[in-house]
Amino acid sequence: MSGRRLRLQLAAGVGYSFIASALTLGLELVADIFYPARLVLSPLWAIYVGQWVDLGLIVALYALLLAFASPYGLQEGSSYYPILKDARRLAAYTLAALAIASIAFDAYGGPLRTKIGIFILINLIAGVVGGLLSRPSS
Repeated sequence: MSGRRLRLQLAAGVGYSFIASALTLGLELVADIFYPARLVLSPLWAIYVGQWVDLGLIVALYALLLAFASPYGLQEGSSYYPILKDARRLAAYTLAALAIASIAFDAYGGPLRTKIGIFILINLIAGVVGGLLSRPSS
């Protein structure tokens, strides 16, 4: 894999991670209007603390994000199929890394300034991990 393609894959992973986190927090804020609970970013942390409504919302959002990145309806011979196949792989690895890394964001109970720094750091880590794992083997 060329260096340029790897940099693009890493940038796409970081961007996707930030978008997924922002959508998750936005969905949690909307849900907080109807069901007041602590904001949760990680589905694993939601299982740990027993916030089942938040878990359902996060899993549904992750499923929609994966479905959006999947090449349904395209035939394998299509010129866009390999691109969307790589995008699906990037989305899956980035969301898995984000679900694991965002436990640090949920577990930390300190000042808001530090929590924002943790949010940025976990999104960078999840994006880089997703970008590295999703690169094609050839």
